[in-house]
Amino acid sequence: MKKKIFKFIKKQWLLVWTLIVSAAMFAMIASAEYPGTNNYMKRVVVSDDSTDMMFSSNLLTFIENDKIAYQPYYVRQLTDDDLATTYDVDVYVWNYDINGTGDYYKKNISYQLNIKVVDKNGDTVTSLGSGKTIQIVKNDSTVLKSFNSSSSSYDYTHSPNETLATGARSQNKYTIKFSKNWDLENDSNTRVQITATPTSEFTDLKTLAAAIGLKEERAADVAGWKYYINEQRLNSAAAPSAYDAYNLVLTGTGSSTIVIEWDPTKVAINKDLYEQGGAYSFYSGEVTYYASGAAGGSSIPGWEKLVIEADSYSQLKEYRNRYDLQLYKFNGELSSAWDFVGASQSGNVCIVINGAEDALTESND
Repeated sequence: MKKKIFKFIKKQWLLVWTLIVSAAMFAMIASAEYPGTNNYMKRVVVSDDSTDMMFSSNLLTFIENDKIAYQPYYVRQLTDDDLATTYDVDVYVWNYDINGTGDYYKKNISYQLNIKVVDKNGDTVTSLGSGKTIQIVKNDSTVLKSFNSSSSSYDYTHSPNETLATGARSQNKYTIKFSKNWDLENDSNTRVQITATPTSEFTDLKTLAAAIGLKEERAADVAGWKYYINEQRLNSAAAPSAYDAYNLVLTGTGSSTIVIEWDPTKVAINKDLYEQGGAYSFYSGEVTYYASGAAGGSSIPGWEKLVIEADSYSQLKEYRNRYDLQLYKFNGELSSAWDFVGASQSGNVCIVINGAEDALTESND
């Protein structure tokens, strides 16, 4: 038997050698490609769009190392002259990946919603300051829960479970309403922790959570609009390459026409901001998108354009003093430094913003 095998190998040595080399190359390819699926996944402060998980949020993130992320929400101090009576923070939960691919989860998503008021250590508070209130309103109509200084508990689980319907992209919107007398300096360590936990049958979906607190915007007494990249503000020492996407925040007071132009070969903006039927509801004419080459579009060849008619004093625009835009790298890194946003096209700038000034950045714990 052995003689027959050796005789076959001797005659068919080329075939045998080819099979051995092919098998070895296949093993090398398999072992080289597998780790790559993990290597490119990076943390994004507000959302990690590399996961393609069809359960996402604008502010809630994955729980990492049993720790729930703190999300500071910058606002200016309200005065007696302001018509707004609360500081409003909108939290969206979606049945699709935030990167805007358009695909949605093919089943109704059922999830448990827990809301609690916590301190900076994540411990549930025992009281709120005198006269201070926090309300959680669902989809601009239903008050899910109210907390005040006389509440018996500051830990609330909504019953029955919440649902995101399938058949199309859908959302639930939860507005946290901090009372007007909230002290932006002394109350900054009091936060609303929201946790959305998919029920047990959704083994492919992860829990989303965040502890959301108000922080005072710098130069809040100066009228006008400013912009900043949230990831840079939270950690100015980090390089842009540390994130797969960025959150561009526009905030201010008064009225301004804010024009954003960008190079679509390098960066994309979350389409939910401007698409018809997108996640955000804006007043007619408040946000307008222009494709490359469209009439009224960008004067820079090949670029796209977004115009925001901001007015924090407009009741029709819900006294809106903040816009959150998600930016996605389209074709590799934008720059090794935070210099890809500016007032004009120069250097590494691939996003041009006019009508709002570059805000000073600061680090926060």
